[in-house]
Amino acid sequence: MTKRAVRGLDHVVVMVDGIDAAERQYEKLGFQVQPRGFHTKLGTANHLMIFDRDYFEILGIVEPTPFNAERREWLKAGGGLANVALATDGADLAFDAFKAAGLNPDAPLFFDRAVEIDGKTEKAAFRTVRIPKTNMPVVGFFVCEHLTPQFVYRPQWARHPNGARGILGVTVIAEQPARWADELRKYFGPNAVRREGDSIVANTGSHDIRYLGRKEYGERYPGVTPVRPGDHPALLRLKVDNLPACEALLARNGVKVVKPNAGRLLVPPSEAAHLAIEFAER
Repeated sequence: MTKRAVRGLDHVVVMVDGIDAAERQYEKLGFQVQPRGFHTKLGTANHLMIFDRDYFEILGIVEPTPFNAERREWLKAGGGLANVALATDGADLAFDAFKAAGLNPDAPLFFDRAVEIDGKTEKAAFRTVRIPKTNMPVVGFFVCEHLTPQFVYRPQWARHPNGARGILGVTVIAEQPARWADELRKYFGPNAVRREGDSIVANTGSHDIRYLGRKEYGERYPGVTPVRPGDHPALLRLKVDNLPACEALLARNGVKVVKPNAGRLLVPPSEAAHLAIEFAER
């Protein structure tokens, strides 16, 4: 099997200013929220919402360090969806490919966090390759190599009361979507970007990332006010087994939702720590 520098979306990072409150919000949304993990080297802490093949995390700053200076600056304008982590067959492979593409990657970084597995403390370990802001097509992409996937992807952690089963995609607000097409091809390949009207869609290899103008975003997601005035990653699309059951759970928990049609539920950023969420069955 040919190894690939990027083989799709691995997980999504949601930055939060106040991880305790964010944890409570996501429990209210019906997720099985994993216990808090600490990245000692990075000065951050997280909670994961695990699915079968991907996940998303809420990430907060617990100690200022050089590694999180950029994140702290970004948080000053509010939290929300910040990064898409890309799956890879190897951090070194990704570094070489990104360097050849002119993306100016940082050298691979190793870090780990403690995780409880069957009453025993293990270390979930990763190697990441970050791309600097100068090559950021609105979304902050980085590559994540799992050295211990058995400590992250566990079937019992993928069972959520709201019926969530995985990530469907990411939506980005960009006033001039087409300007990002060439940069996105450097990540995902020459045929990875397609036009849809005035918007563009980048295929990561497993999930789509859709770039919409603010007017189109408002039409597609009525009643969901963006958290930032400029271009930014704005919304996470999640698959659920049964949309009516998900809607009923959210209603019982007092979560405000918008229902633009029978096939979608929208959770505004005020209900999810500055992240807009779309629930759908496909």
